[in-house]
Amino acid sequence: MGSSSCHCLSEKCIHKTWNRKQKPLLFIKPGDEVTITSPDASNGEITRASTTADISKIDYRRLDPLVGPVYVEGASPGDALEIEVLDLKILSWGWNACLPDFGLLSDEITDPYLKIWELDRDHIEMPNGAKFKLRPMIGCIGVAPGEDGDYASITPTNAAGNIDVRYLGVGAKLYVPIFNDGALLSAADGHAIQGDGEINGTAIECPMEMSLRINLIKGAGIEAPEILTVDTFAAEEGYRIFTGIGPDLMAATREAVRRAIPVLARSQNVSELEAYAMLGLVGELRIHEIVDKPNWVVGCMLPRRLF
Repeated sequence: MGSSSCHCLSEKCIHKTWNRKQKPLLFIKPGDEVTITSPDASNGEITRASTTADISKIDYRRLDPLVGPVYVEGASPGDALEIEVLDLKILSWGWNACLPDFGLLSDEITDPYLKIWELDRDHIEMPNGAKFKLRPMIGCIGVAPGEDGDYASITPTNAAGNIDVRYLGVGAKLYVPIFNDGALLSAADGHAIQGDGEINGTAIECPMEMSLRINLIKGAGIEAPEILTVDTFAAEEGYRIFTGIGPDLMAATREAVRRAIPVLARSQNVSELEAYAMLGLVGELRIHEIVDKPNWVVGCMLPRRLF
């Protein structure tokens, strides 16, 4: 619970679904700073000692808990929250996995996979020695939807939620339309680093302490989330781009990713399963061309240091 001296919610203040009738656990005023400590996306089911064999034991009903809700005084439908990310503290370790029925190619790549990452440095290192700076970000943050009922915590909507935009890190601002009095803000799903698209279904999932400043914009009139970034952290050395081309954007995306996997696996001297998981951390999906109907061009972009 919060107090006048510390607007804080711990990892114990969790709920499972987005629901406009969820009871608020913290009341704040516009301009207040809030600290939300969230568990990792497994909610403790994966630990430092876990192995790939433990994937089959996961209770999926416990995954992806939300921390909140936070009631913002004066917030009403038609307004918007401005959520400024002040600081994100990674709490020591994280994991990346291929989970059943999850990820872009989950119908084709069905073997389980788990890698535990120690996050005691400011970067991670790939098998070929390529280093990537940690880019902590919030995967899931938003407000209660305007309709009655329970909505899965992993669902992104116009009220935000599990939008998984890799640029929602320190210094960024998220603008979210409000659909209920008080807004009912919740957050979760800390990522130490994530590729654009979270291709395999997971980033480096980690417990995280999120420091946020919550402002209120009356009568904002926005219809869906907007984000102001401070950095897009493009690969300075350039990219190797694998393309998918065709009349179906999703099919083209899958083709681009399929073409990247075996090449990355050979370059890193790892299995194709591990290469696929690696894409969730450092791959970047782009729609390169959307006008030359009936064929669109999608790219799976990988920093050249990987090769």
